[in-house]
Amino acid sequence: MDKNRVRFYNLMKLLERKTDIDNEFTFDEIKKRLAAGEEDFSYSKNTFLKDISVLEHVGFDVIENASDGKATTYSHQERLFELHELRLLVDAVTASRFLNKQETKKIIDKLKNLTSENEAKKLHNGIIPDTAIKSESNRIHFSIDQIHQAIAEKKLLTFQYGRYNFKKKFELSHDGKEYSVKPLAVIWSNDYYYLITRSLPDDQLRHFRVDRMRKVKRTEEKFQDERFNVDEYLSTVFNMFAGEPDYVKIKFKKGLLNVVLDRFGLKADIQKVDEDHFILTTKAAISDGLITWILTWGKDAQVISPPSVIDKVQEQIIEMSKLYSMNLQQ
Repeated sequence: MDKNRVRFYNLMKLLERKTDIDNEFTFDEIKKRLAAGEEDFSYSKNTFLKDISVLEHVGFDVIENASDGKATTYSHQERLFELHELRLLVDAVTASRFLNKQETKKIIDKLKNLTSENEAKKLHNGIIPDTAIKSESNRIHFSIDQIHQAIAEKKLLTFQYGRYNFKKKFELSHDGKEYSVKPLAVIWSNDYYYLITRSLPDDQLRHFRVDRMRKVKRTEEKFQDERFNVDEYLSTVFNMFAGEPDYVKIKFKKGLLNVVLDRFGLKADIQKVDEDHFILTTKAAISDGLITWILTWGKDAQVISPPSVIDKVQEQIIEMSKLYSMNLQQ
């Protein structure tokens, strides 16, 4: 193997991994590090400067810091990601429920390789993960890859689906029946990946939690492309519960104004009723998720219409009242 090429590569990796804005090396320091373990290592200053020139020519940034009376120092400071950007990515990976502990560590280690070793030490996990909710699945990356390819190629997707039972064992739904769907989009909601689909053969819009999918396979059967508005779909869904969409009017106390705007955005249709109340009009999927969300706000939220949603809220309140009344009588 050509020693000059090996030396050139080692120089680039040394600058990339060991130097940054706070850590700069002189030629003598660089030569000493490159010579580690090599008794017959020789490296002239002229050859070094030529190597630096080639690195700069191919776009590898090298900062030369020349101070009066001191030896010139060299460092590589330009990175694909700024340190604060890497920290955001590390925190996002740490907090992701769908990644297991091994995958989390593996990805974070790769992210740390995108900066110098000294800067990587600063990428400590600012978020303390809840290990109780970290996924134990090691197949999520394969499933996501299959899903994205199927969406891009407009090919049908098949998979099994399931949930955990009381014994904390994963149990396939419908005796392991294989689902066949048209994959439309992947979204991130409530700390989980969801696949939005049109299920076959009824062609109904449904979504599935990706970490609950098993044996995900992209078929060779294509389906016709359709325009699907992800934002519009998400605006109607509450807590990822599907249902038939309808227009809902809800009267809120003014203290919940920013909560509503956070959920529906600044384009939300809100009308002031008086100094203490406003009404939200929105299209929403009528589902248990919607009812639960409304009840979250207790007496500060009142459904005005439609009657079907009012009835569902009343039924839920009555059932809750019965539950606690029974407890009091025992």
